[in-house]
Amino acid sequence: MIPANDSDKYVVFSDLHMGNGTSKDDFKQNSVIFSTALRSYYKKRGFRLILNGDVEELQRFSYDKIYESWKEVYSIFDEFYAEGKLFKTIGNHDLNWFTNGSPNLRYPLHDALVLQYKFGDVFIFHGHQVGKKYQRHNRLVGYTLKYLANPLRIKNYSVSHDSRKQYQIERRVYHYSVFRKRMSIIGHTHRPLFESLSKAERIINQIDFLCREYAKSDTLVGGQRLVKTIDSHKKELQKILKKGRNKVEELRSSLLYNTPLHIPCLFNSGCVIGKRGMTCLEIEDGNISLIHWFDKDISTKYLNKKGYEPEELDQTGYYRMVLNRETLSYIFTRIHLLT
Repeated sequence: MIPANDSDKYVVFSDLHMGNGTSKDDFKQNSVIFSTALRSYYKKRGFRLILNGDVEELQRFSYDKIYESWKEVYSIFDEFYAEGKLFKTIGNHDLNWFTNGSPNLRYPLHDALVLQYKFGDVFIFHGHQVGKKYQRHNRLVGYTLKYLANPLRIKNYSVSHDSRKQYQIERRVYHYSVFRKRMSIIGHTHRPLFESLSKAERIINQIDFLCREYAKSDTLVGGQRLVKTIDSHKKELQKILKKGRNKVEELRSSLLYNTPLHIPCLFNSGCVIGKRGMTCLEIEDGNISLIHWFDKDISTKYLNKKGYEPEELDQTGYYRMVLNRETLSYIFTRIHLLT
């Protein structure tokens, strides 16, 4: 239990999957933007760092190799820890910290964290705990990854590649949070969620909001700007729905997790190892925000996105973009009144 108030600042990252620094290491692609964001943005602004599981890829690599490859990243973790601002939870890919009783443990490990706000509790855990198989078969999965996937240079195959399993995990955490009247933050599935909504569902809500704003707009310039933003969101939604054969059916069945009212109790920070950047959750000034960090050298499409305002970090070529933001007071009001 960690007492928290509106003056506290937290950033939640999950699923780093730090490896041995080779082409088999999923963390390698976004390692520089991650360390830069930590040191040049979050530490400078006094954030507390929460690493929410699957930090080290211990199912594929030894800790010694991971540490040797990423000493600079660990030095940043050390700086947060020295100030009492580092919290680390366990995930299924670094569960070996517990099962092997490793003497190399650098920081205290938690099964979960609870931030106690005046409105209610924010429950933070990795998310694999809702499925028993991750506890039962973790060792078998580790052998498969280490002795089959590594030699063949196969990247991590996890629940993040299976939308059905993603939905099962999210649904269980959602209904638990509704029953307990608390707000939950997870990782594990690699899919960012904000207020219990997937990206497609959030875009639909944004389009609806923008249409209402257009109806109230009394200026030609303002109306044209809204039309361009709506068109941009429509194109983005169409791309998402084209990625899989059953995306439309999944969207309809998963919407609101089959509850009569939308309860904004479930959040997911996404992952650090995304192809086009990394996502995280920020809690600051009584607000929670879903953030996307990206490198303009990898993808420039976000620079021209309508409805978003990406900001460059100190002329580094790395950009921080706020995808969604809401007040904790509003979120907990809906949780308490609608559950």
